[in-house]
Amino acid sequence: MLPPFARGAADDIPPADAGMISVLSTAAVPEADRLDFWREVVCRTIAGIEAVALTGGRPYDGEIRSQSIPLVDRPGFDLLLVNADAQRVVRTPRLIDRSDGAWLLMVQEEGICEIGQGGRHSLLAPGDVGFLDTSRPYEVVFPHRFRQRIVRLPVSVFRDLLPKGRDAAGTVLQGQKPLTAIARHNLLLLEQCARAIEPICLPAAAHCAMDHLALALRTAAGEWRSGHRINRPDREATDHVARANAFIVDHLHDAGLSVERVAKAVQLSTGHLRDIYRAATGMNVAEFIRDRRLANCRRDLADPSQADRSITAIAFSWGFSESSSFSRAFRRAFDVSPRRYRQECQRRR
Repeated sequence: MLPPFARGAADDIPPADAGMISVLSTAAVPEADRLDFWREVVCRTIAGIEAVALTGGRPYDGEIRSQSIPLVDRPGFDLLLVNADAQRVVRTPRLIDRSDGAWLLMVQEEGICEIGQGGRHSLLAPGDVGFLDTSRPYEVVFPHRFRQRIVRLPVSVFRDLLPKGRDAAGTVLQGQKPLTAIARHNLLLLEQCARAIEPICLPAAAHCAMDHLALALRTAAGEWRSGHRINRPDREATDHVARANAFIVDHLHDAGLSVERVAKAVQLSTGHLRDIYRAATGMNVAEFIRDRRLANCRRDLADPSQADRSITAIAFSWGFSESSSFSRAFRRAFDVSPRRYRQECQRRR
């Protein structure tokens, strides 16, 4: 049970929703009780973790701000800002609720931290983006005072971002890389502007920001496979795959997009592209094209700002050329028909 001061402080904060920021801070708590407040309310209740202060005995100081972005099809998209003193946090099997898994995207702004999960240990410096899976144990150490923005994503959303067969747990996208910088900028801009965006457009804005993160992840995913680091492809092959992915994303709307067209665009033979693409990503080019088209169709079918568009129009806009084949592919991928999926999303609004 939470101590009385913790219950009172938490009860004063309304639940976060679109357009509302919730704030929990040690500032209003007596100095002697601040660490207990941080441990019980902020860490255990909000984040499902245990914390040990690394402050040398002085009163603990920390604050967490949160807001949620309503995604009708997949709820649980939260934005958090944490300013706090040095600490070590762990998520143990005892604290894990398997029914409520999520991914944490940690955008380091000030200070550094080390994250560890699944046998991986990575250091986050300012500008870096780290990834943790809340359905598994992890450890994070902040040796000094820090400032970090966290995007908490539903598992289903993150699954669409990461290529099949890859595990990003405990990994980091380096902030100095251009694609990471673009993704980070868009995530932070989404957080800053969320309250000013019309609610009907907010899900689409969130998904657009995620698209940039997906591109950054795809360029790094060649280093991961099934939770283990693999030999990094040679630089030339990595560049070819990155250029192929960029061409695919830019031409998903084109029904004539094919493996042959992608190969020609990156100046490779079709066979050579297939070989290096599978070696780097674990899937073939055609599978990637299909999966990205289906994911985009699912996103648009759940988007309230596109409610006046027909299912066929959405499918054709993402490169499908025949309604029945699209419906079959959608059902195979998501175990529900496009029409039923859209109806379910509309009922949840």
